[in-house]
Amino acid sequence: MEIFFTDAKALALPIQEGADLDMTRTEAFARHFVPDGMPFILNPDGSYHSVLNRFFRSLPVSGVRSKRSWRAYAYDLVTWARFLDERRNGRGLLEADRPDLIAFHAARRLSDPPYRISAEAWNRLIAAMEKFYQWTLTVELLQNPPFQFEQQHPTGSVAVVGAKEKVVRHRGDVRFLSLSRYTTFRDVGLRGLAPGGAEDQGFANRCGARNAAFADLCVSTGLRLEECNSLLAYELPPIDTSDGARSSRFELAPPVTKGDRGRVIRIPHRVLRLVHDYADTERALALQRAAARGWTPTYRHLYVRSPDVRGGQLRVGDDRWVTVRWADLPPDDRARLLEVDAAGQVVGPLALWASERGTAMTARSWESVFSRASQRCDTLGLDVLATPHTLRHTFAVHLLTQLVRQQITLTREGAADLRLGAYQRVMGDPLRHLQKLLGHARVSSTYIYLDSVGEAQELIDDAVARLADRVSLPGPEDMAADEIEEMV
Repeated sequence: MEIFFTDAKALALPIQEGADLDMTRTEAFARHFVPDGMPFILNPDGSYHSVLNRFFRSLPVSGVRSKRSWRAYAYDLVTWARFLDERRNGRGLLEADRPDLIAFHAARRLSDPPYRISAEAWNRLIAAMEKFYQWTLTVELLQNPPFQFEQQHPTGSVAVVGAKEKVVRHRGDVRFLSLSRYTTFRDVGLRGLAPGGAEDQGFANRCGARNAAFADLCVSTGLRLEECNSLLAYELPPIDTSDGARSSRFELAPPVTKGDRGRVIRIPHRVLRLVHDYADTERALALQRAAARGWTPTYRHLYVRSPDVRGGQLRVGDDRWVTVRWADLPPDDRARLLEVDAAGQVVGPLALWASERGTAMTARSWESVFSRASQRCDTLGLDVLATPHTLRHTFAVHLLTQLVRQQITLTREGAADLRLGAYQRVMGDPLRHLQKLLGHARVSSTYIYLDSVGEAQELIDDAVARLADRVSLPGPEDMAADEIEEMV
């Protein structure tokens, strides 16, 4: 079986020159609510794999809207399906049982290198398989899946089989840059300057301001790639320094964040100024060039008039306009927004980040930008490689370092009471603060950055030593027995 992905641009092409069709393939897929980028599986004989494809179609209404997640589920489930077909006597997904799962674990985790995968990769496979078999129970395709499930109110069916493995994360798992290496990557790789900081006359890069502003925004806020790329130009907050603040509060809309949780971030004014400068110059010029060439809108575009910081008027049908809020729109819809003026002429996309052609940037486009920047650094002898997610890790590690230092300073000055739960007081508050800024559902996800804080162990040791000097052993009325044991 093979994996394919719906491509709206390819679907829009005519099947043959001059073909006269009552309905294009693009319209047909849209009428059946098949989104762009949705995976679908074809069997070796070219037939449609109805079970897997039906499952993929259910993902957007099951809390999985990211195209990246769709692709990951597709590759993982096809791996499982191929194993069943090739190694388990042609068994199908709905015929798999517990021994098949045990054999799959042996093949993927107990085989010799290079066929053995890591525990993390195995857990990702299992997560996709659990999601699939939970769905088979919901739609009553199966009664006895290879996973054992237990009904737990109010969350529904929860896998309790223990198929996932415990993973010990190491410092090398978190790839981040020192601040000096980041500025090198930004200026040389993304902006196109020479290693010394001068203009590189032999390098043509007309999007340097955009690339640098995007990177600075990611590294100073911890935004994920999709979150940052989903921003709209009209959403940018103004720079207000009247109260002496050095950053502006910004609310990320729930539909653009992982798990629809939404969150509040702080954008430093220095970075916000760079983003505004890009929007007013490079972005505006790209939209002007696109308008001069003439726009060719498609049925996928959503037309908006009178946009402001909160929303605008969305065209429905031929002549009806309804109010829409940006906070209600997921990333895919945001990428389709086109602003029109009072005369109905297209002004350009509302997306903040625009390509050189004036179209909205995509996540894949940014991945290519960062890949080319890394290659440029490597060509110039600079060992600096980065992806957009590297910048999120960089934000987390450096911010956690500063928060820990601040907490230790308060401890040394006696402003923080460490008697009750030393470790929690020293590290808990910074980690929970970082958890909120990153949008992690569980603080355990944030703990991976702790080992990357260079001074973490030194700071903890110093804090505990000072605690021992400052605090005599308290009586039962001051500290519970379990807290004493925790300190010991």
